[in-house]
Amino acid sequence: MRALDFLLGKAITWTCVAMLAAMVGFTLYTVFMRSVMNDPPFWGDTLTLVANVWLVMLAFALSIRERESIAMQMIYDYVPARVAGLLETLWNLLFVAAGLMIVVYGYEVAERIPGTYWELGNAPKRWLVMVLPVSGALVAAAGLRVLAEDLRALRRGERLGLRDNIREI
Repeated sequence: MRALDFLLGKAITWTCVAMLAAMVGFTLYTVFMRSVMNDPPFWGDTLTLVANVWLVMLAFALSIRERESIAMQMIYDYVPARVAGLLETLWNLLFVAAGLMIVVYGYEVAERIPGTYWELGNAPKRWLVMVLPVSGALVAAAGLRVLAEDLRALRRGERLGLRDNIREI
């Protein structure tokens, strides 16, 4: 299970890296073609937008898994450790719920969205919007994984607020 988690985390990370590189590449190419050659590609902005949306949605799941979401990290410095642990658990439960909602409603949106992107060879819009259910499933899985880690820590007698990523006053 840990090997699968590690491989999935690396795959998502490298996919995000590729999306960021694609965004920069598409943007630079489009700007060069528009400014210097006076012949902008008709697909440049669309591909940049698609790469941006995929990057953000996949990085959301990755940030939850790595406990790097900005949820309420600053507040943890000002509340007792026990309260910080409870707040972190609450956020993780909300992430799981949000992930499940994104799966359900994202799939509905992807199935119902009409049309194609003519600039991408008439690629159906539903293919590109499928990032919603995919990222929703990843968000829910990441939230469940973090909750399971927290539950194991509580069973060992650790207080969540005393762990490395949550500081006590």
